[in-house]
Parts: sequence; C-alpha cells; structure tokens
Amino acid sequence: MFLKFYPRPFYFNITIISLFSIISLIGLLNHSMWRDELNVWAIVRDSSSLLELLHNIKYEGHPALWYLCLSLLHYFTDNPIVMQFFHLAIAISIITIILFFSPLSRLQKILFSFGYLPLYEYSIISRNYSLYILFSFLFCVFFKNRDKNLIAPIVCLVLMTNANAYGLLIAFVLFCALFLDLILFEKRLKLLAIASSMAIYGLGFLTALFLLIPPQDSELKGGLIKWDTFWDLHHLMKVLARIWNSYILILVPRDSSFWDVTLYAIISLGILLFFILSFLKKPIPLFIYVLGTMELLFFTYTKVLGSPRHYGNFYVILILSVWISSYYSSQPNHIFSKAIAWVDRYKKNVLTFILSAQFIAGIVALTRNIIVPYSASRETANYIKNNALDDLFIVGSQDSVMTPISGYLNRQIYYPESKEMGSFVLYNSRRIDVDREEVLSQVKKLLNEGQSQILLILNYELDGFPEDLQIEAIAEFTDSYIYNERYYLYLVRLLE
Repeated sequence: MFLKFYPRPFYFNITIISLFSIISLIGLLNHSMWRDELNVWAIVRDSSSLLELLHNIKYEGHPALWYLCLSLLHYFTDNPIVMQFFHLAIAISIITIILFFSPLSRLQKILFSFGYLPLYEYSIISRNYSLYILFSFLFCVFFKNRDKNLIAPIVCLVLMTNANAYGLLIAFVLFCALFLDLILFEKRLKLLAIASSMAIYGLGFLTALFLLIPPQDSELKGGLIKWDTFWDLHHLMKVLARIWNSYILILVPRDSSFWDVTLYAIISLGILLFFILSFLKKPIPLFIYVLGTMELLFFTYTKVLGSPRHYGNFYVILILSVWISSYYSSQPNHIFSKAIAWVDRYKKNVLTFILSAQFIAGIVALTRNIIVPYSASRETANYIKNNALDDLFIVGSQDSVMTPISGYLNRQIYYPESKEMGSFVLYNSRRIDVDREEVLSQVKKLLNEGQSQILLILNYELDGFPEDLQIEAIAEFTDSYIYNERYYLYLVRLLE
C-alpha cells in the first residue's frame, strides 16, 4: 500500500534531493566565504537600526529582501555560518520544486540539479541570487492556475523583484507575460483581482526601485546610476558571447580576443535563433524568451559584463521559457512551419546538451571549491584566533577584501581607506584608496597615539620595511581562488 500511495517518481525525487543536499553540504562546509558574502552579513550585523540598515543597503545596488532575511537570522546568532545553512535550504527548495513540478525529463532534472548554477553559484556561495531563482520557479508552478488564482504568481514576482537586481528585470518580463496571457486568451478574472494584483506588483516594484537609487555620494556602479552608453563593437561581441558563456560554461572565449568573442557571438545568435523557432508557435513563452534575453543583453552591455552568476541569467530565462511553454499547445500552421518542425526534432537533445555542459561545469566547480579555498579569509581568521592575535588592535588594507576576516572574527578592523574602525565597506566619497606608504603612515600614527603593537593585515606582501618601525612578518595565506583575497600578517611596533 505504501508503494502504491507513493509512486516511483516520489522515490526518484527524494533520492536526488538527498544526494544534492549531501553534496551541497560537503561543498558548503569546505567553502571559505569571500567579501561579497560577508560584507552583506557585516552590514546586517553592525547596522544599529532598521533605518540604518536600509540606508546602508542603498550603497549595495540590490533590493532589501536578502538583507531582511539575514536580519532575522542575526537575532539568533552572530555566526555567519547560519547564513550558509539558510542559503543551502533555499537551494534545496529550488531543486525540490524542479523535481516535483518542472516539465523536464528525469535525465534533464538530474543534469539541472547538479549543474553549475544550482550546485555551485546558487548553493555554495551565499548571495541573494538564489532567492529570486526560488520565487521565479514558484511563479512557474502558480502560473499553471493563473486563471483561478492571480495573487499567488504576483506575490512571487514581488518577492523576485525585491530579492535581486536581475530578479527585478526578469520579474518585469514575467509580469508583462502574465497580463499578455490574460489579454490574448481572454481569461475571465474579476476586475478586483486584476486591479489588486497590479497594485501589489506596483508597490513591490517601486519599493525595489527606491532601494536601487543610491545616495549622492555613492561610488559604486550598482543601482540606477552609471550606465555605459558608448558604442564599441568588441564590447558588443563580448555581450553577445555571454549567451554561449551562460548556456555552455565550458570552452568559453577570451574576452581580450576580438575574433574569439566574435566567433562565439555568432554561435550565440544561432542558439538564440534556434530557441526562438522552438517557441514560435507559443506566443507567451516566445515573449518571455525574446524580451527577457534582450533585456539582459541591454543590461549586460550598459551595466556589467559580470561573471557566471550574472550572465547565468540567460540560462535561467531559457529554463523559465521552457517551463512556461509546457502549459501551452502549439498554434496550428505557421509561415516557418518547416524550420519549426526541424527544430522540434532536436530541441530536446539541444536542451539536454546544454544541461550536460552545465552538469560538467558544476562538478568541476564543486571539486575545485573543495581542493582550492575560495578565499584565504577563513584560514587567516582561524590563525588569528588560534594564536590569540584577535585581542590586538588590527589594521587591514585593502578594506574591501578585509570584510570576510572581520566577518569570521566577528569584530571591527581599522581601515586606512576610511581612517576609522569598521567591518563592512560602503563605497562612498568618504572612502579613499590608499597605497603602502599611506597605510604605514597611519599605522605609525596609531602607535604614537598609544597602541603598543598592531596586527597589520595586507592583501599584498611588503617589499621593504621603513626604518622607524619594527615590522615582523608572522604568517601568509596565499592559497585562494579569489586572487586578491590572499593575506599577509605583520606585527608592527615603534622602534625604541
């Protein structure tokens, strides 16, 4: 009876979820968090009020949902590992939704689950990207019953919008698609349901926009300022090649080579055309795929070329479009019927190939994460604790790469860039980059003001010591995937 009540797909799903959870946990426990993770944690930990937290978030270039979630976690502990386990829970939820509700085949579900983005970027590295992925997939689940319940998908879009800047962009596309569906297919919904849904989404959208407007003294490129509107053919080719980079994370072109990126840009346009043809008889999925991809291309050109966690959103748009397309039947006859028929014969194989490439990249990234520390921050912080150096006055430069050490030590560090104690870094006009001489000058001033000795942490090696300071090199930690999160420790005293 038990077997009849729980059919075989249930066991398959539970097996994949369990395997994903174990592998992700191993990766997480071996992951040394870096600045993008622990700067956020430090902002949440050291903001004295909700208003100060919201003010600090405006320097970050992201909406507030992730920060508010971490604020709730911070009530229970100061240990940033709680952020990692919360992030893991989100990743497991994403895989659970994919396995139980997506239209992918069993093989495709396995390949997706252990692909680069779900297994590594949106699981091991604790950022706000996973939140918007979770709500985008929930949107796909609720989209199926959109004619009966419009509020549920709208709430998902609001949460997407306030989770991540890319979530805001993609949520806007899905919102437009949702109402285009109501118009094209004449869904009979009460006017009150439509009006309330639009009001809820509009309020969520405006809330996110408010937080994305940075203060006047912001020096960060994030948020709604500093768009690049120049024309550069090489840059355009790099942007187009990001489609290939997103779908096929192996054999990526060199950005420095015009001909490399041009070749992959042409291949990317071919892939884009292939999937446009695959959705051509289904207007809503076609709308999502084309508008979403164009929107991301524009954002990538004018804002940030980024890394896989950024341009991976092209891949996310593809998965969302495939999922939504399963709710529609193909429209009869079409001017491109022969081309569409050819694409239909191969689209499942092409999608499986893309998922296979993601799978390979995921396994490689996870293995690298276990072998090579992502950052040397955790090892450095552990050394400082184990040798009772955390009781000393600590000076750290460059400040941005010192935030993970502050996070692991759960204490503030003196930053020469801002000439004050701090933990997180806000990129504003009060922060000024400093060189080696300025760092040592400030260290000497602090010693003259009463500090007996200082623990100096740098992310570069001192190549010479000034005559008026006694500097002892005590340790270095250079095993790090992030090239500038390698640390050199010095004890500094005044010469007697």
